[in-house]
Amino acid sequence: MDRTNQMARELENMLSAGEIDTDIKDEIKSVVDDLKTGSKTLNDFYSASTSHKLLTIFDIVNQRVRR
Repeated sequence: MDRTNQMARELENMLSAGEIDTDIKDEIKSVVDDLKTGSKTLNDFYSASTSHKLLTIFDIVNQRVRR
């Protein structure tokens, strides 16, 4: 499985486990959809306008997928 799909799967796991705050669930679901379709990679979501909460979640996902 490629890294992008692993990241999408990990984000889905975090959603299912309740690890993601409800105020950003829709954003995370959108990220998962973009990752699954291959239209973006997780790195595409890193920008100056990305919220601190999202960046923290992306960092956690990166750490988990590296293991």
